[in-house]
Amino acid sequence: MQVQQLLLEILEDLIDEELKMFQWYCTMDNLDECKRFPKTRLDKASRIVTVTKLTESYGEESAVRLTVEILKKMRNNSLADKLCSMYAEGRPAAPSTSSSAQSPPAAAAAAAAAAPAATISAQEGSVVIAPMISSSSTTGSLNITIHKP
Repeated sequence: MQVQQLLLEILEDLIDEELKMFQWYCTMDNLDECKRFPKTRLDKASRIVTVTKLTESYGEESAVRLTVEILKKMRNNSLADKLCSMYAEGRPAAPSTSSSAQSPPAAAAAAAAAAPAATISAQEGSVVIAPMISSSSTTGSLNITIHKP
């Protein structure tokens, strides 16, 4: 499912008063990378226009993160969780390019539970750079074993 369709589906779960509140939160500072909207930009905007403006202004990933943040501020955690899980399901895993990538233990556990066991090896003196593991799940554990010959 495309991100715009996903966001529209989420906003369609809001009643009209909740949509107005969501749009009101868009006029505030919510995330560092998302500049707030001027108050008139979403005035009387439909759900479709709201989604379009969010994705055009912030890009797909930031629009999703902003929507989740606002839904949590609105105390609609179930809808925020639904968006997180649906977005994670539809997004392909991106390889990490950072050698200092860290992942939260819960997110790593969910990814490890969903994926088959993997083996990574390196020759003497080599460095293994692991990919970043992320998930919307908050349970589980991740075990890493390092064997040094």
